[in-house]
Amino acid sequence: MSADLIQRIHSEKIVPLFRKKSAKFIVSVCPLLLGSGFHTVEITMESNEAVESIRLIKHAYSGIYVGAGTVKTIDDVDKALDAGADFIVTPILNHKLLQYLNEKGVPFIPGAFTPSEIFDAYQHGAAMVKVFPAAALGTGFIKNLKGPLSEIPLMVTGGINLGNCTEFIQAGADAVGVGSSLISKEAVQAEDWEAVKRSLEEWRHVTAMKNKQFS
Repeated sequence: MSADLIQRIHSEKIVPLFRKKSAKFIVSVCPLLLGSGFHTVEITMESNEAVESIRLIKHAYSGIYVGAGTVKTIDDVDKALDAGADFIVTPILNHKLLQYLNEKGVPFIPGAFTPSEIFDAYQHGAAMVKVFPAAALGTGFIKNLKGPLSEIPLMVTGGINLGNCTEFIQAGADAVGVGSSLISKEAVQAEDWEAVKRSLEEWRHVTAMKNKQFS
């Protein structure tokens, strides 16, 4: 599972991120995500409907890897895995939590901020390391990291938009986590599915071009 998941993230470059969104909101856009070539999502656990969302997606869409994000406690891990989550994303580096995830045998992507934290996370079994908040660190930070730590797969999140995502990928980021910049809340509320599809296709086009340019 871990190898397949990371290969998928590497290939698609974008992990759609749903923070504090209703289950109805998330489930309504899943067919559009699949239709546009997205096969991973992250649902943050601080939402009241996160567990329900994970369960509904895993029941309805076998082709989507579902990650539980903003996981900070062992209780969060258990709830997410019971709902069917395929991987766990944390906002921080917590060794006790990482040990538990290793015991469970579930792929995890811990959040880290410094080179030492990033290396530490990878040494503790991270399938990929989330660099957060990326926009505050800038693309130069990622480029410099990829020199001495080139073996560590990095996903950058926090302040990623259509304008800067290509710069982060060019700098060496293996993937980006994207929230509201990817899917407009207003478009979904208005059930303007064509607008949602246009946005998804625009993001896919940009990352596809970068994949081709830097391959």
